[in-house]
Amino acid sequence: MPMFRRVLTGRVAPGKHGEFLRAVEAALDYQSARGIEARFSVWDAITGAASTVEIVAEFEDLRELEQFEELAAQDQEFARLRRAVREAMVFDSAEINIYRNLV
Repeated sequence: MPMFRRVLTGRVAPGKHGEFLRAVEAALDYQSARGIEARFSVWDAITGAASTVEIVAEFEDLRELEQFEELAAQDQEFARLRRAVREAMVFDSAEINIYRNLV
């Protein structure tokens, strides 16, 4: 059972959904190849603003979450791939939250 969840919430820029999904897929492939074993999903809003998305990463333990954060902070290629995801998004409402499983 995942113990930690990292959620990026934001909006995809108009006309950029395809670019956004390709960029997310490339970033997920890259981090998977580097041993990040978290379960990832992308959620698209069906109510409210249709461009709202959540990128959810679920980690089994704190070590996995820290491994992801280290990769994000230190790996230049991963930074480039993540930048491509952000470039397809509008950041007037983006936020990152980390949750801990209590039950």
